[in-house]
Amino acid sequence: MSQSISGYKTTYECIKNPVTRVKEIDFGMGYRNIITDGLNSDTETWSIYFIPMDTTSVVALETILLNSVNGSSNFIEWTPNGESEVKYFTAKEIQKHSVGPGLFKINCTFRREFPL
Repeated sequence: MSQSISGYKTTYECIKNPVTRVKEIDFGMGYRNIITDGLNSDTETWSIYFIPMDTTSVVALETILLNSVNGSSNFIEWTPNGESEVKYFTAKEIQKHSVGPGLFKINCTFRREFPL
């Protein structure tokens, strides 16, 4: 199912990549200690794919994504598909691809943030 982020439609391929940050200490002789690393140790990234759009729209979307990266605006607020809670994200690894004359698509990774 297609979703919308800041008014721009994504494809159905929004893929969640959860990871838990841990610290590991190896004491030797087969003994190892593993603990979670701090508050909010469960990190969450999403691979996001936006549907093809014209040059004007892609420039506006790029501006929104880049502003979340460099901190010049607020985080991107988004409720992932199948979830009820609004979460805060920054965009990483932004890639723009030409898919035809005057049409572009954008792929990026959203990383969940925990604003103070």
